[in-house]
Amino acid sequence: MNAWLALARKDGRALLNSRLLAREQSRFKMAFLVACGLGLMLGLGLLFLDGFRFLGALGGIGVLLIRHLFALFFFGLGLMLALSSIVTAYAVLFHSDEVRFLWCCPVPLGTLLLHKWAENAWLSAWAFFCIILPFMGAFALHERLSPWFLLWALVFAVPFALLCSGLGLAAALILFRWGPRWRLRTWGLLAAAAGLGAWLAFQRTGAEPVPDDTVFLLARLTPGLKLAAFPLWPSRWVADGLTAWAHGRWARGGLLLGVLLAQVLALGALLEAWGGQIFRGAWLRINDAAPRPASARHALVGQAWLAWLAPDTRSIWLKDWRLLWRDPAQTLQSLFFFGILALYFFNLRNLNYHLLSAVWRNLIVFLNMFSLSAVMCSLCSRFVYPQLSLEGQSFWLLGLAPTSAWRILRAKFLGALAGMLALSVGLMAISTAMLAVEPRVRVAALAVAAAMPFGLCGLASGLGAVFLDLRQRNPVAILSGFGGTLNLSLSLLFMIAAILPFGMLHHAALTGRLSAQRLGSGSAAAGIWLLLITLAATILPLHAGRRSLAARDY
Repeated sequence: MNAWLALARKDGRALLNSRLLAREQSRFKMAFLVACGLGLMLGLGLLFLDGFRFLGALGGIGVLLIRHLFALFFFGLGLMLALSSIVTAYAVLFHSDEVRFLWCCPVPLGTLLLHKWAENAWLSAWAFFCIILPFMGAFALHERLSPWFLLWALVFAVPFALLCSGLGLAAALILFRWGPRWRLRTWGLLAAAAGLGAWLAFQRTGAEPVPDDTVFLLARLTPGLKLAAFPLWPSRWVADGLTAWAHGRWARGGLLLGVLLAQVLALGALLEAWGGQIFRGAWLRINDAAPRPASARHALVGQAWLAWLAPDTRSIWLKDWRLLWRDPAQTLQSLFFFGILALYFFNLRNLNYHLLSAVWRNLIVFLNMFSLSAVMCSLCSRFVYPQLSLEGQSFWLLGLAPTSAWRILRAKFLGALAGMLALSVGLMAISTAMLAVEPRVRVAALAVAAAMPFGLCGLASGLGAVFLDLRQRNPVAILSGFGGTLNLSLSLLFMIAAILPFGMLHHAALTGRLSAQRLGSGSAAAGIWLLLITLAATILPLHAGRRSLAARDY
């Protein structure tokens, strides 16, 4: 049987099985996911539509910017998609049981790599399309184009997503085949280089104030627009092709689409011809390399640093840390998310955001807080919630240890809290310092940043104990249950309830709609509200988890 046909039949059966499994999911989960997805896409569409109306109100300069705005939009999405593809490629190519099985089958390595390229593109590009559709829908509504314009956008977006994902996959193959061993020494050098770059970025503050926010935005966006509009970037081809089709120039749009498809086919031919051999060497290097035995001195370093903890808590912390460190998929995801945020926060002054008016700086601070909280919510749902369930059948060993189930739950909660609290407060302190906000806004932002890890880690740890599933070894399957959906929904509600009051109060005060006296009383009430919901989100789930663990029979 042809290898492509066999792989296609395999994917068809997997899709059929996933459809059957979807029928077994709870209606609450499906309704919640659909509502959140539609609400997010609707909100993005309204935001993009407002942006297009803003550009239209500028007159001729706004019309000139739209084409370059398309190029900038696709350039940013393509760059993020390539980086996401690098992270996803590890799990798809090197951490998959399916690849181990296919190694024993008569499937050419080039064919297998192309198949995994399609899978990697699907896994890393679904969010890409969830952003493309609202953006193109808002543009079509603003320009009064035909609804068929969304279909034309997808015709360009699919090969563009394949190209960006393929470039990320090729970069991952080269990195894992010839890249350095990621040991502690290498991580230390990278951290030092990142710290030096951040310090240099912090020193760049000597920019002159600008008189108007609109002039500032256009002046600061012009260099980025010029970079994204470089004629040889695929993002430029997509932007020019879509604008050509929007104005009826079908021949030019078809020509640019043909150029994009030719690049995708050329990349596929290269991966099939030479990528298979690189994949073989990278796979053998990662999966068959013997680990270096750890010395006794290295094994005792963590115990010396954590000597102030109780022995059982210290042992659980060290075990969870080593499991996280030995799983590159989880480590890369964490470093990728927080690294992007740190890079953005350190460059706020390079973008001259600290020269904006107080109203805009206040808005940016709380938007940064929301983005940071969303990343923490995602990581808590992915890593903290399934921690107890992933103990699996060996959970009875913990029951025989000189500790209790409550102390185990508390240790896991405190371990997650320590890491999240340091990242949250540290990154938010950088954001407020870079934006040079008023002291009262800085105090409010840091208070929310300190409260957020307590609530998110409390919900994830407590509900993870309540909905404990020791039979499941797949963390994705654990998250897909009712408990994972409930944890995600409550975490999102907690985020909104914690951030929104402070953001609205300070925005009303800076726009002159709230007096200083009322701002003080409102801030006090918001602080009490934040304390109450944080205590509720932390204590109640942990108490429920403690009672659930105590009632179980192991």
